[in-house]
Amino acid sequence: MQLNDLYLKALNLEFLSIEEGMFLFEHAPLTELMLVADTLRKKQVPHGKVSWQIDRNVNTTNVCIANCKFCNFYRIPGHPEAYITNMGTYRKKITETIRYGGDQLLLQGGHHPELGLDFYTNIFRQIKQEFPTIKLHALGPPEVAHITKLEKSTHREVLTALKEAGLDSLPGAGAEILVDRVRRLISKGKCGADEWLAIMHEAHELNITTSATMMFGHVETIEERFIHLARIREVQAMKPADAKGFLAFIPWTFQDVDTLLTRIRGVHNLTTADEYVRMIAISRIML
Repeated sequence: MQLNDLYLKALNLEFLSIEEGMFLFEHAPLTELMLVADTLRKKQVPHGKVSWQIDRNVNTTNVCIANCKFCNFYRIPGHPEAYITNMGTYRKKITETIRYGGDQLLLQGGHHPELGLDFYTNIFRQIKQEFPTIKLHALGPPEVAHITKLEKSTHREVLTALKEAGLDSLPGAGAEILVDRVRRLISKGKCGADEWLAIMHEAHELNITTSATMMFGHVETIEERFIHLARIREVQAMKPADAKGFLAFIPWTFQDVDTLLTRIRGVHNLTTADEYVRMIAISRIML
């Protein structure tokens, strides 16, 4: 493989294979990767404008049975610090968000074993009734999978009910790395890679806009990062023509302080600044 051939392929908006992407990641000078990625950005967004979504992250509950090894947030059922957020708290936080120019609520939480579909649809309806202009960017595939299991239902039925109750878009939470070898090591209580992707495909079929994420810098290999990117790309290619599908991709590094993954398994985030920028650039090129 030649670097220049791969640059030209990317700049012609052709998808690079996993092997080609890995070759670029491992051999291309960072400045050249950045140039290709930025050129692609300018092709697709020629006006050069950058915008921000002003929102607030509010958690429904910190009770969770997923037992992810990288999470310091969750509490087991019955823990003295466990909580379920009440409407008074939502009301206060949404009012503050609107006052500061925000118009969206990022609403997520743990896998509570007793909170089913009615709990979430009731919250969504009440929020929309009191704050009709606030957008609900809420839950994520692992939570949809959890609710589906509790209800003995289907992904489509759960997503449809959430949308009817006020869900505007579905975050790409819980993707981590979309390879089950990795998920068994760091988040085996969550849905597997296939189910995460299937829920996103179902959301796109229902014209629910979504985002996608990747948490890297822990137990995954470089190849598994590229498998992750390719699988997201495949789901986006299957969306209906009138659906936006994935509207954003957000990669971030594993935050290792005080996590079980670090304390028990000795896994540390060793990502350098160079590697982080390299990952941002290659994500733009691959996607």
